[in-house]
Amino acid sequence: MSWIGPAAKKAATYGPQAKIAWDKAGRPAAEIAAKKAQVQLQRRKAFAKAATVVEGSVVRLVHAGEPVHVVMAHGEPIEAYPPVDVGLDVLVKDADLTAAVTSEQYEAKRVRARIARARGRSS
Repeated sequence: MSWIGPAAKKAATYGPQAKIAWDKAGRPAAEIAAKKAQVQLQRRKAFAKAATVVEGSVVRLVHAGEPVHVVMAHGEPIEAYPPVDVGLDVLVKDADLTAAVTSEQYEAKRVRARIARARGRSS
């Protein structure tokens, strides 16, 4: 175990700088990554719900600076992911409902993106 001595010496030497770097850059980056993962999870939940309703679609809105995915059925809002503290009618009042995406369109776009990534790797 001859590497323990040099590793301990480097940890003692650079440990404080590593902690400062983590506090300045690492922790905020980890928080941003977790927030992005949560937004993706909410989007997937919204499209899963839209696939279960008749004429289901999802429209992406911004409420209080955060993205909200509203599930629509027959053009009427039925649920929001993540849940919001205002009524859905108020939330979609000024929204462009023509931008709503059906779950079939969403899945087709995901498949096209996966194919494009696979082609990029094989080249």
